[in-house]
Amino acid sequence: MENTSHLNWEFETIAKHTLDILLIVDQNQIVKFVTPSFESILGYRPEEFVGKNAFEPLYPEDRDKLMASHREAIMTKEPKVDEYRVIHKNGEIKYFESRVMPVQNHPDNLVVVSIRDITFRKNMEEELENRKNRYQELQNKLKNYSQDLSTVMKVSDLKTRLLKELKTVIPDSEPKIVVYNRETLTIEGDYPIGLPSHLPKLIVGKLQYDNEHIHILIGDRKEKAYILTIKASSIKESMDSIWLETLVYYTIMVFESLNLIESLMNQLETALQKSERPQWILRLMFNLSEKQRMELSSDLHDTVLQEQMALYRNLEAILKEHRFDNEIDLQLKGILQGLLDTIYQIRMTCNELRPPLLKELGLIRALENLFDYTQVSSTFKIRFITQNTEGLELNEEETIGIYRIVQELLNNAAKHSQANNLQFHMYRLDGTLHLYYSDDGIGFDAEKLTPSFKSMGLSGMRERIQSLNGTIEFISQPGNGLRIKMQIPISV
Repeated sequence: MENTSHLNWEFETIAKHTLDILLIVDQNQIVKFVTPSFESILGYRPEEFVGKNAFEPLYPEDRDKLMASHREAIMTKEPKVDEYRVIHKNGEIKYFESRVMPVQNHPDNLVVVSIRDITFRKNMEEELENRKNRYQELQNKLKNYSQDLSTVMKVSDLKTRLLKELKTVIPDSEPKIVVYNRETLTIEGDYPIGLPSHLPKLIVGKLQYDNEHIHILIGDRKEKAYILTIKASSIKESMDSIWLETLVYYTIMVFESLNLIESLMNQLETALQKSERPQWILRLMFNLSEKQRMELSSDLHDTVLQEQMALYRNLEAILKEHRFDNEIDLQLKGILQGLLDTIYQIRMTCNELRPPLLKELGLIRALENLFDYTQVSSTFKIRFITQNTEGLELNEEETIGIYRIVQELLNNAAKHSQANNLQFHMYRLDGTLHLYYSDDGIGFDAEKLTPSFKSMGLSGMRERIQSLNGTIEFISQPGNGLRIKMQIPISV
């Protein structure tokens, strides 16, 4: 009797002081007992709940699922753990986690239910999920925005796209873009009061807070500052602030690119009016030309050349394995030789389009190979002299440019000069590469040459030298050969 009394006292002590809710429920889902913590957690006094259906306070959408779990626990005599929502007496929805433990061999199939309030944890999980979804949404928006900017070609289109993005992602930002004229100190458009005094302090891309707004200088164009403003209160999370800064960064890059394109177009228009070609245009043209040559060389080598070589090997194998009449045999061997000549010609064309090992060998060795190859099939003799070129390192543009100039000089000599001797003299002096060419050919009247002359490919040389920021001088008289002096500043 004493032990029973002691156990009852321990149970009552635990029941009164436990932070969790303890319920005893019978097989008919009627509450037989509930701890006092029920009132502090759900607002109902224990006497209000005892004798009633245990599933009454449950959120309607979770009720059937939990009732089925209760029946399964009674049937299997195994504990069950569930999460669900319960409606507080004041109408608030709370999240609970319960563990149902069947009482073994009890005639009413009683179960003891231990219930823990997990509302805080579930709210945190929901908040984390929302933040994760928001982060993913912002990432996707940035990706789409950056892709859309690739098609923007006007500042007005850029402004429209930026405002649309801000209104979509941060609806309460109330974005505006105005133009501040730095010469007249006036603002074009509706802008918050007090901004002008802060304009000199605005830095491109930096968020400036002022009068409950955020001001951002997107960039300057023709003495006009393009400024974005949004409501500061619309940026509620750090991820929103990071998204805004990244969005502005993308916008500034495109804004600067549009300024550069406009400047280049103006330069090009001016140059065309003066019948001139600026250095950057020449460099662009030659770089594009070299890229096309490289692609054509690669295509010829990987397709046409390989096909011709396969035909050659197949025909060669047929001639070795089979015997033909003399006339047919001669015709097939003629075709075989024709294929061999074609293969050789394609290889030479590939080499001319893209000089082999030019980058690996360096300019001097590549020129020596070119002179050796040219000498075999030419009537003139070539002499190549170098001074102070040990360890000469040039960038790719300088290397290919000088190589192409020498190629053109050799082509010109073969087609027009009627020379017996050619001399190339190359030396480095004070950061400048000097290239001197001379021949004993028929020459021409150099005084009649103009900047736009087209004769003998010399205009191409002049433009190539100009693209490398170098100078070129032609010295010639009829019957006295040709001399050319070239100076090219080098990067190393």
